[in-house]
Amino acid sequence: MASDAPRPDTSLETAGDQTDTITARFLGPAVVVVSPVGDIDTATAAPLRSAIAEQVDAGATHVVLDLAGVDFLGSAGLALLIAEREAAIAREGQLRLAGVPRTAGRALSLTGLTELFDTYPDAEAAAADLP
Repeated sequence: MASDAPRPDTSLETAGDQTDTITARFLGPAVVVVSPVGDIDTATAAPLRSAIAEQVDAGATHVVLDLAGVDFLGSAGLALLIAEREAAIAREGQLRLAGVPRTAGRALSLTGLTELFDTYPDAEAAAADLP
């Protein structure tokens, strides 16, 4: 069960030069915003997956993935989105996408994944009606 105590913001520096930082912050007891910066591809999907898992372990049920700082969303990133959506459903939560840039939006559209994900202009809008 998640604690009502506020959690500190966290930041993970990733190796390589494709993703600079992944930050996370709780907007409520069960809602976390995870914000990667740079590319989400084969080299960077695993650190992002780990960052999300760390927040779920800390009590998050719902994950808002803020993609505003993402420059490229590759097939590994798309696979991560699908897997994290399924994981959220399994824990009776949701994965929502916020700040989706044009390039990532195009990847979602071309693959038909826009049918699976609700997108929002920013993280606060995405989290607004989550418990």
